[in-house]
Amino acid sequence: MQDISVVNVIVPIFMVIGIGYLAVRTELMPKSVIPGMGRFVLYFCLPALIFTTLTTTSIATAITPYYLIAYGAGSLLAYLLGFAFSKGVSKSSTSEAGLNALGMSLSNSAFVGYPVLLQVFGTLPAAAFTMTLMVENLVIMPLALMVLELSRALSGGGSTRQVISSFVRRLVTQPILLAIVLGIVYSLLGLGLPDIVSSGLGFLAEASAGVALFVIGGSLVGISIKGDVWKISWVTVGKLCIHPLLVALMVWLLPPFDRQLQVIAILIASMPMLSIYPVVAGNYLDPARYAATLVVATLMSFVSISIVLAVLF
Repeated sequence: MQDISVVNVIVPIFMVIGIGYLAVRTELMPKSVIPGMGRFVLYFCLPALIFTTLTTTSIATAITPYYLIAYGAGSLLAYLLGFAFSKGVSKSSTSEAGLNALGMSLSNSAFVGYPVLLQVFGTLPAAAFTMTLMVENLVIMPLALMVLELSRALSGGGSTRQVISSFVRRLVTQPILLAIVLGIVYSLLGLGLPDIVSSGLGFLAEASAGVALFVIGGSLVGISIKGDVWKISWVTVGKLCIHPLLVALMVWLLPPFDRQLQVIAILIASMPMLSIYPVVAGNYLDPARYAATLVVATLMSFVSISIVLAVLF
């Protein structure tokens, strides 16, 4: 694996984030358009990228069990550690503990991880990116939502059946998950896409990285870094340090597998939490502290990602 310049990888990423921030801060772009741009990436660009990638990938050769175990187990351990720490040390409610754990264990692989991978490897490592999204969308996010929905139902007198019904509806309507499922089906059946369809989806896929980073920057405008400094700090440290260390531990414990996949698993784990973290939190608690945590983690990730890149390369 060739050496890379950490500065050449990190600076362009945060430059686009900065452009997005300045565009909204100076009101060149109204902040009201940022959520729509985010939905454009989540509902169209990334699903197009994932679907087209999977349709041109052999699933049999793309899936590496050790990668799934390393990234999945490391992320799951980060979630459980965050939840246990919240309940045992911070004496948090179940909903708060679930949100803290979510912030520690679910990376912003779509909006930050994807552009970083492009910068590091030149082209998207399709298999690793797909497996990452599978873990996040089939394991971590469903687990987090189930805990949060169960906590809300129990506190509000709801039934287990209502929780399961709400959970299933949320799960089956995730566009990224649908793209993964359809892409896997197409790949396994050996179905090809017509050139005209592939080209159209390609236009959407190519917009993913730039628009995603712009949205991150624009989303940071107006968010005040206030709240419980202790909780903001330890969730940030948990995401940027503990999560990648746990994934690295799993990589070390498992039998050797592809070096590039090992690097990608640890690198993706070092990303800040998902950009919709405050949005998810707002469905259960006051989102202010979680928005502040997102700002701090995103800014500090400049340092953490740089360190991870320097160590791994």
